[in-house]
Order: sequence, then structure tokens, then C-alpha cells
Amino acid sequence: MTTQRRVFKATPLSSGISLATAMVMRPGTVSVVEQSIPPSRVNSEIRALEKAVAETIEELRALLDSAGRRVGGPASRIFDAQLMIAGDVEFLNQVKQKIQQDKRNAGYVYNALVQQSIEALKNSPNQYLRQMASDVDAVATKVLSHLTGRHQVIQKKFATDTALVCRSFTPGDVLTLRNRKVSGLVAEEGGRNSHAALIARSLLVPMVVLPNATRLLHSG
Repeated sequence: MTTQRRVFKATPLSSGISLATAMVMRPGTVSVVEQSIPPSRVNSEIRALEKAVAETIEELRALLDSAGRRVGGPASRIFDAQLMIAGDVEFLNQVKQKIQQDKRNAGYVYNALVQQSIEALKNSPNQYLRQMASDVDAVATKVLSHLTGRHQVIQKKFATDTALVCRSFTPGDVLTLRNRKVSGLVAEEGGRNSHAALIARSLLVPMVVLPNATRLLHSG
């Protein structure tokens, strides 16, 4: 029996060659359900939000430290920007006020306001602001992961050189995965100017974009 070889044409984001075993990852999204809460639960929801934000800031500081040692320059400043987003006092105060006013759970309120911000940034005529939308999304995913206990970070350490296939990668994903025998990245979306691509180029990790990659490619 012969094995049929298929060739896919992808868009390069970071140059290089990766001869590796494919691993297709389909991480679920962090979903939050709207819940009406009694007044007695408002303070505990706010404390849970503050704890999730603090844990996110701690995680981002660790990434910033790693980026400073391994990447440096403009690439490491990506995590400075994400730290500022995570600790945005004005935005967090808006979330807390809405929790108090609407009597809704912290995850739902935080996500609703974040999605409004992301949509506004994506529709901005300013390229820098449009790029910021992906950073806001990456930070929000971390906060919601800590808040709900459903972490989306890929923790697995691969036994052999691996080309990881996923819908998208955050800058933190690229930085973390480089130490886990991941020698190439295939994303379904993203651009050459994305922050994930910038980190990949800084770390000399080959990265391409292939639409529908998680359906076209198979692990192994």
C-alpha cells in the first residue's frame, strides 16, 4: 500500500525549515455563561475578578522576564503592553461597577466589556489599534481562564520535534512552546505583522498560516 503525499501552499510568517511530526491542537474556547447573582455575592465576584487579574499579571511578568532574556528589543515590549492592558485600572473599575449595577457574574461582565473593546479596536482606521485587538484578546483569555479555572495554555511537553497546528497562537504561546521541542508552527489565521509572528522570527521558529489547517492536517 502506498501513502499518498499531499502538498499544501501556506503563507510564511517566520522563515525556516521544520522537518517534524505534526500535532493538531483544537483547544476549546473559554466560555462564560450569564448568571444573575444576589447582592450578597457581588463582593465575592469582584474579589474573584481581582484574583484572576493578579494571576494574569504574574503570568505576564514571567513571560516578560523570559522574553527579555531570550528575545529582547521590540519583541519583549509586547508583554509590557499586555501587562498594561491587564492592569488597566479604569477598565477594571468599569467592570466592577457593572457587576454591582447589573448583578451579573464577573466572567460574563468582563467578557462582554472586553468584546466591545475588541470590536472597536478591530474597526479602527489606525493599524496600531487594530493590532492591539489581538493583545486585548490574549490578555482577556488569560483572565477568563484564571477566573473560570479552565486554562487554555498548552502544557504538554512533546517527546519529539513537533510542528504544532492550531487555530492561532499568542505571543506567549510561541515563547512557551519554543522550550517544548516545538520546531514549527502552523496557524489558521494571523499575519506577518502579528505579535506572534514577531516572536517567532525573534526565536527563529518557522511559522506559516494555512487556512483550515486543523481540518486539512492530521496528527502524526
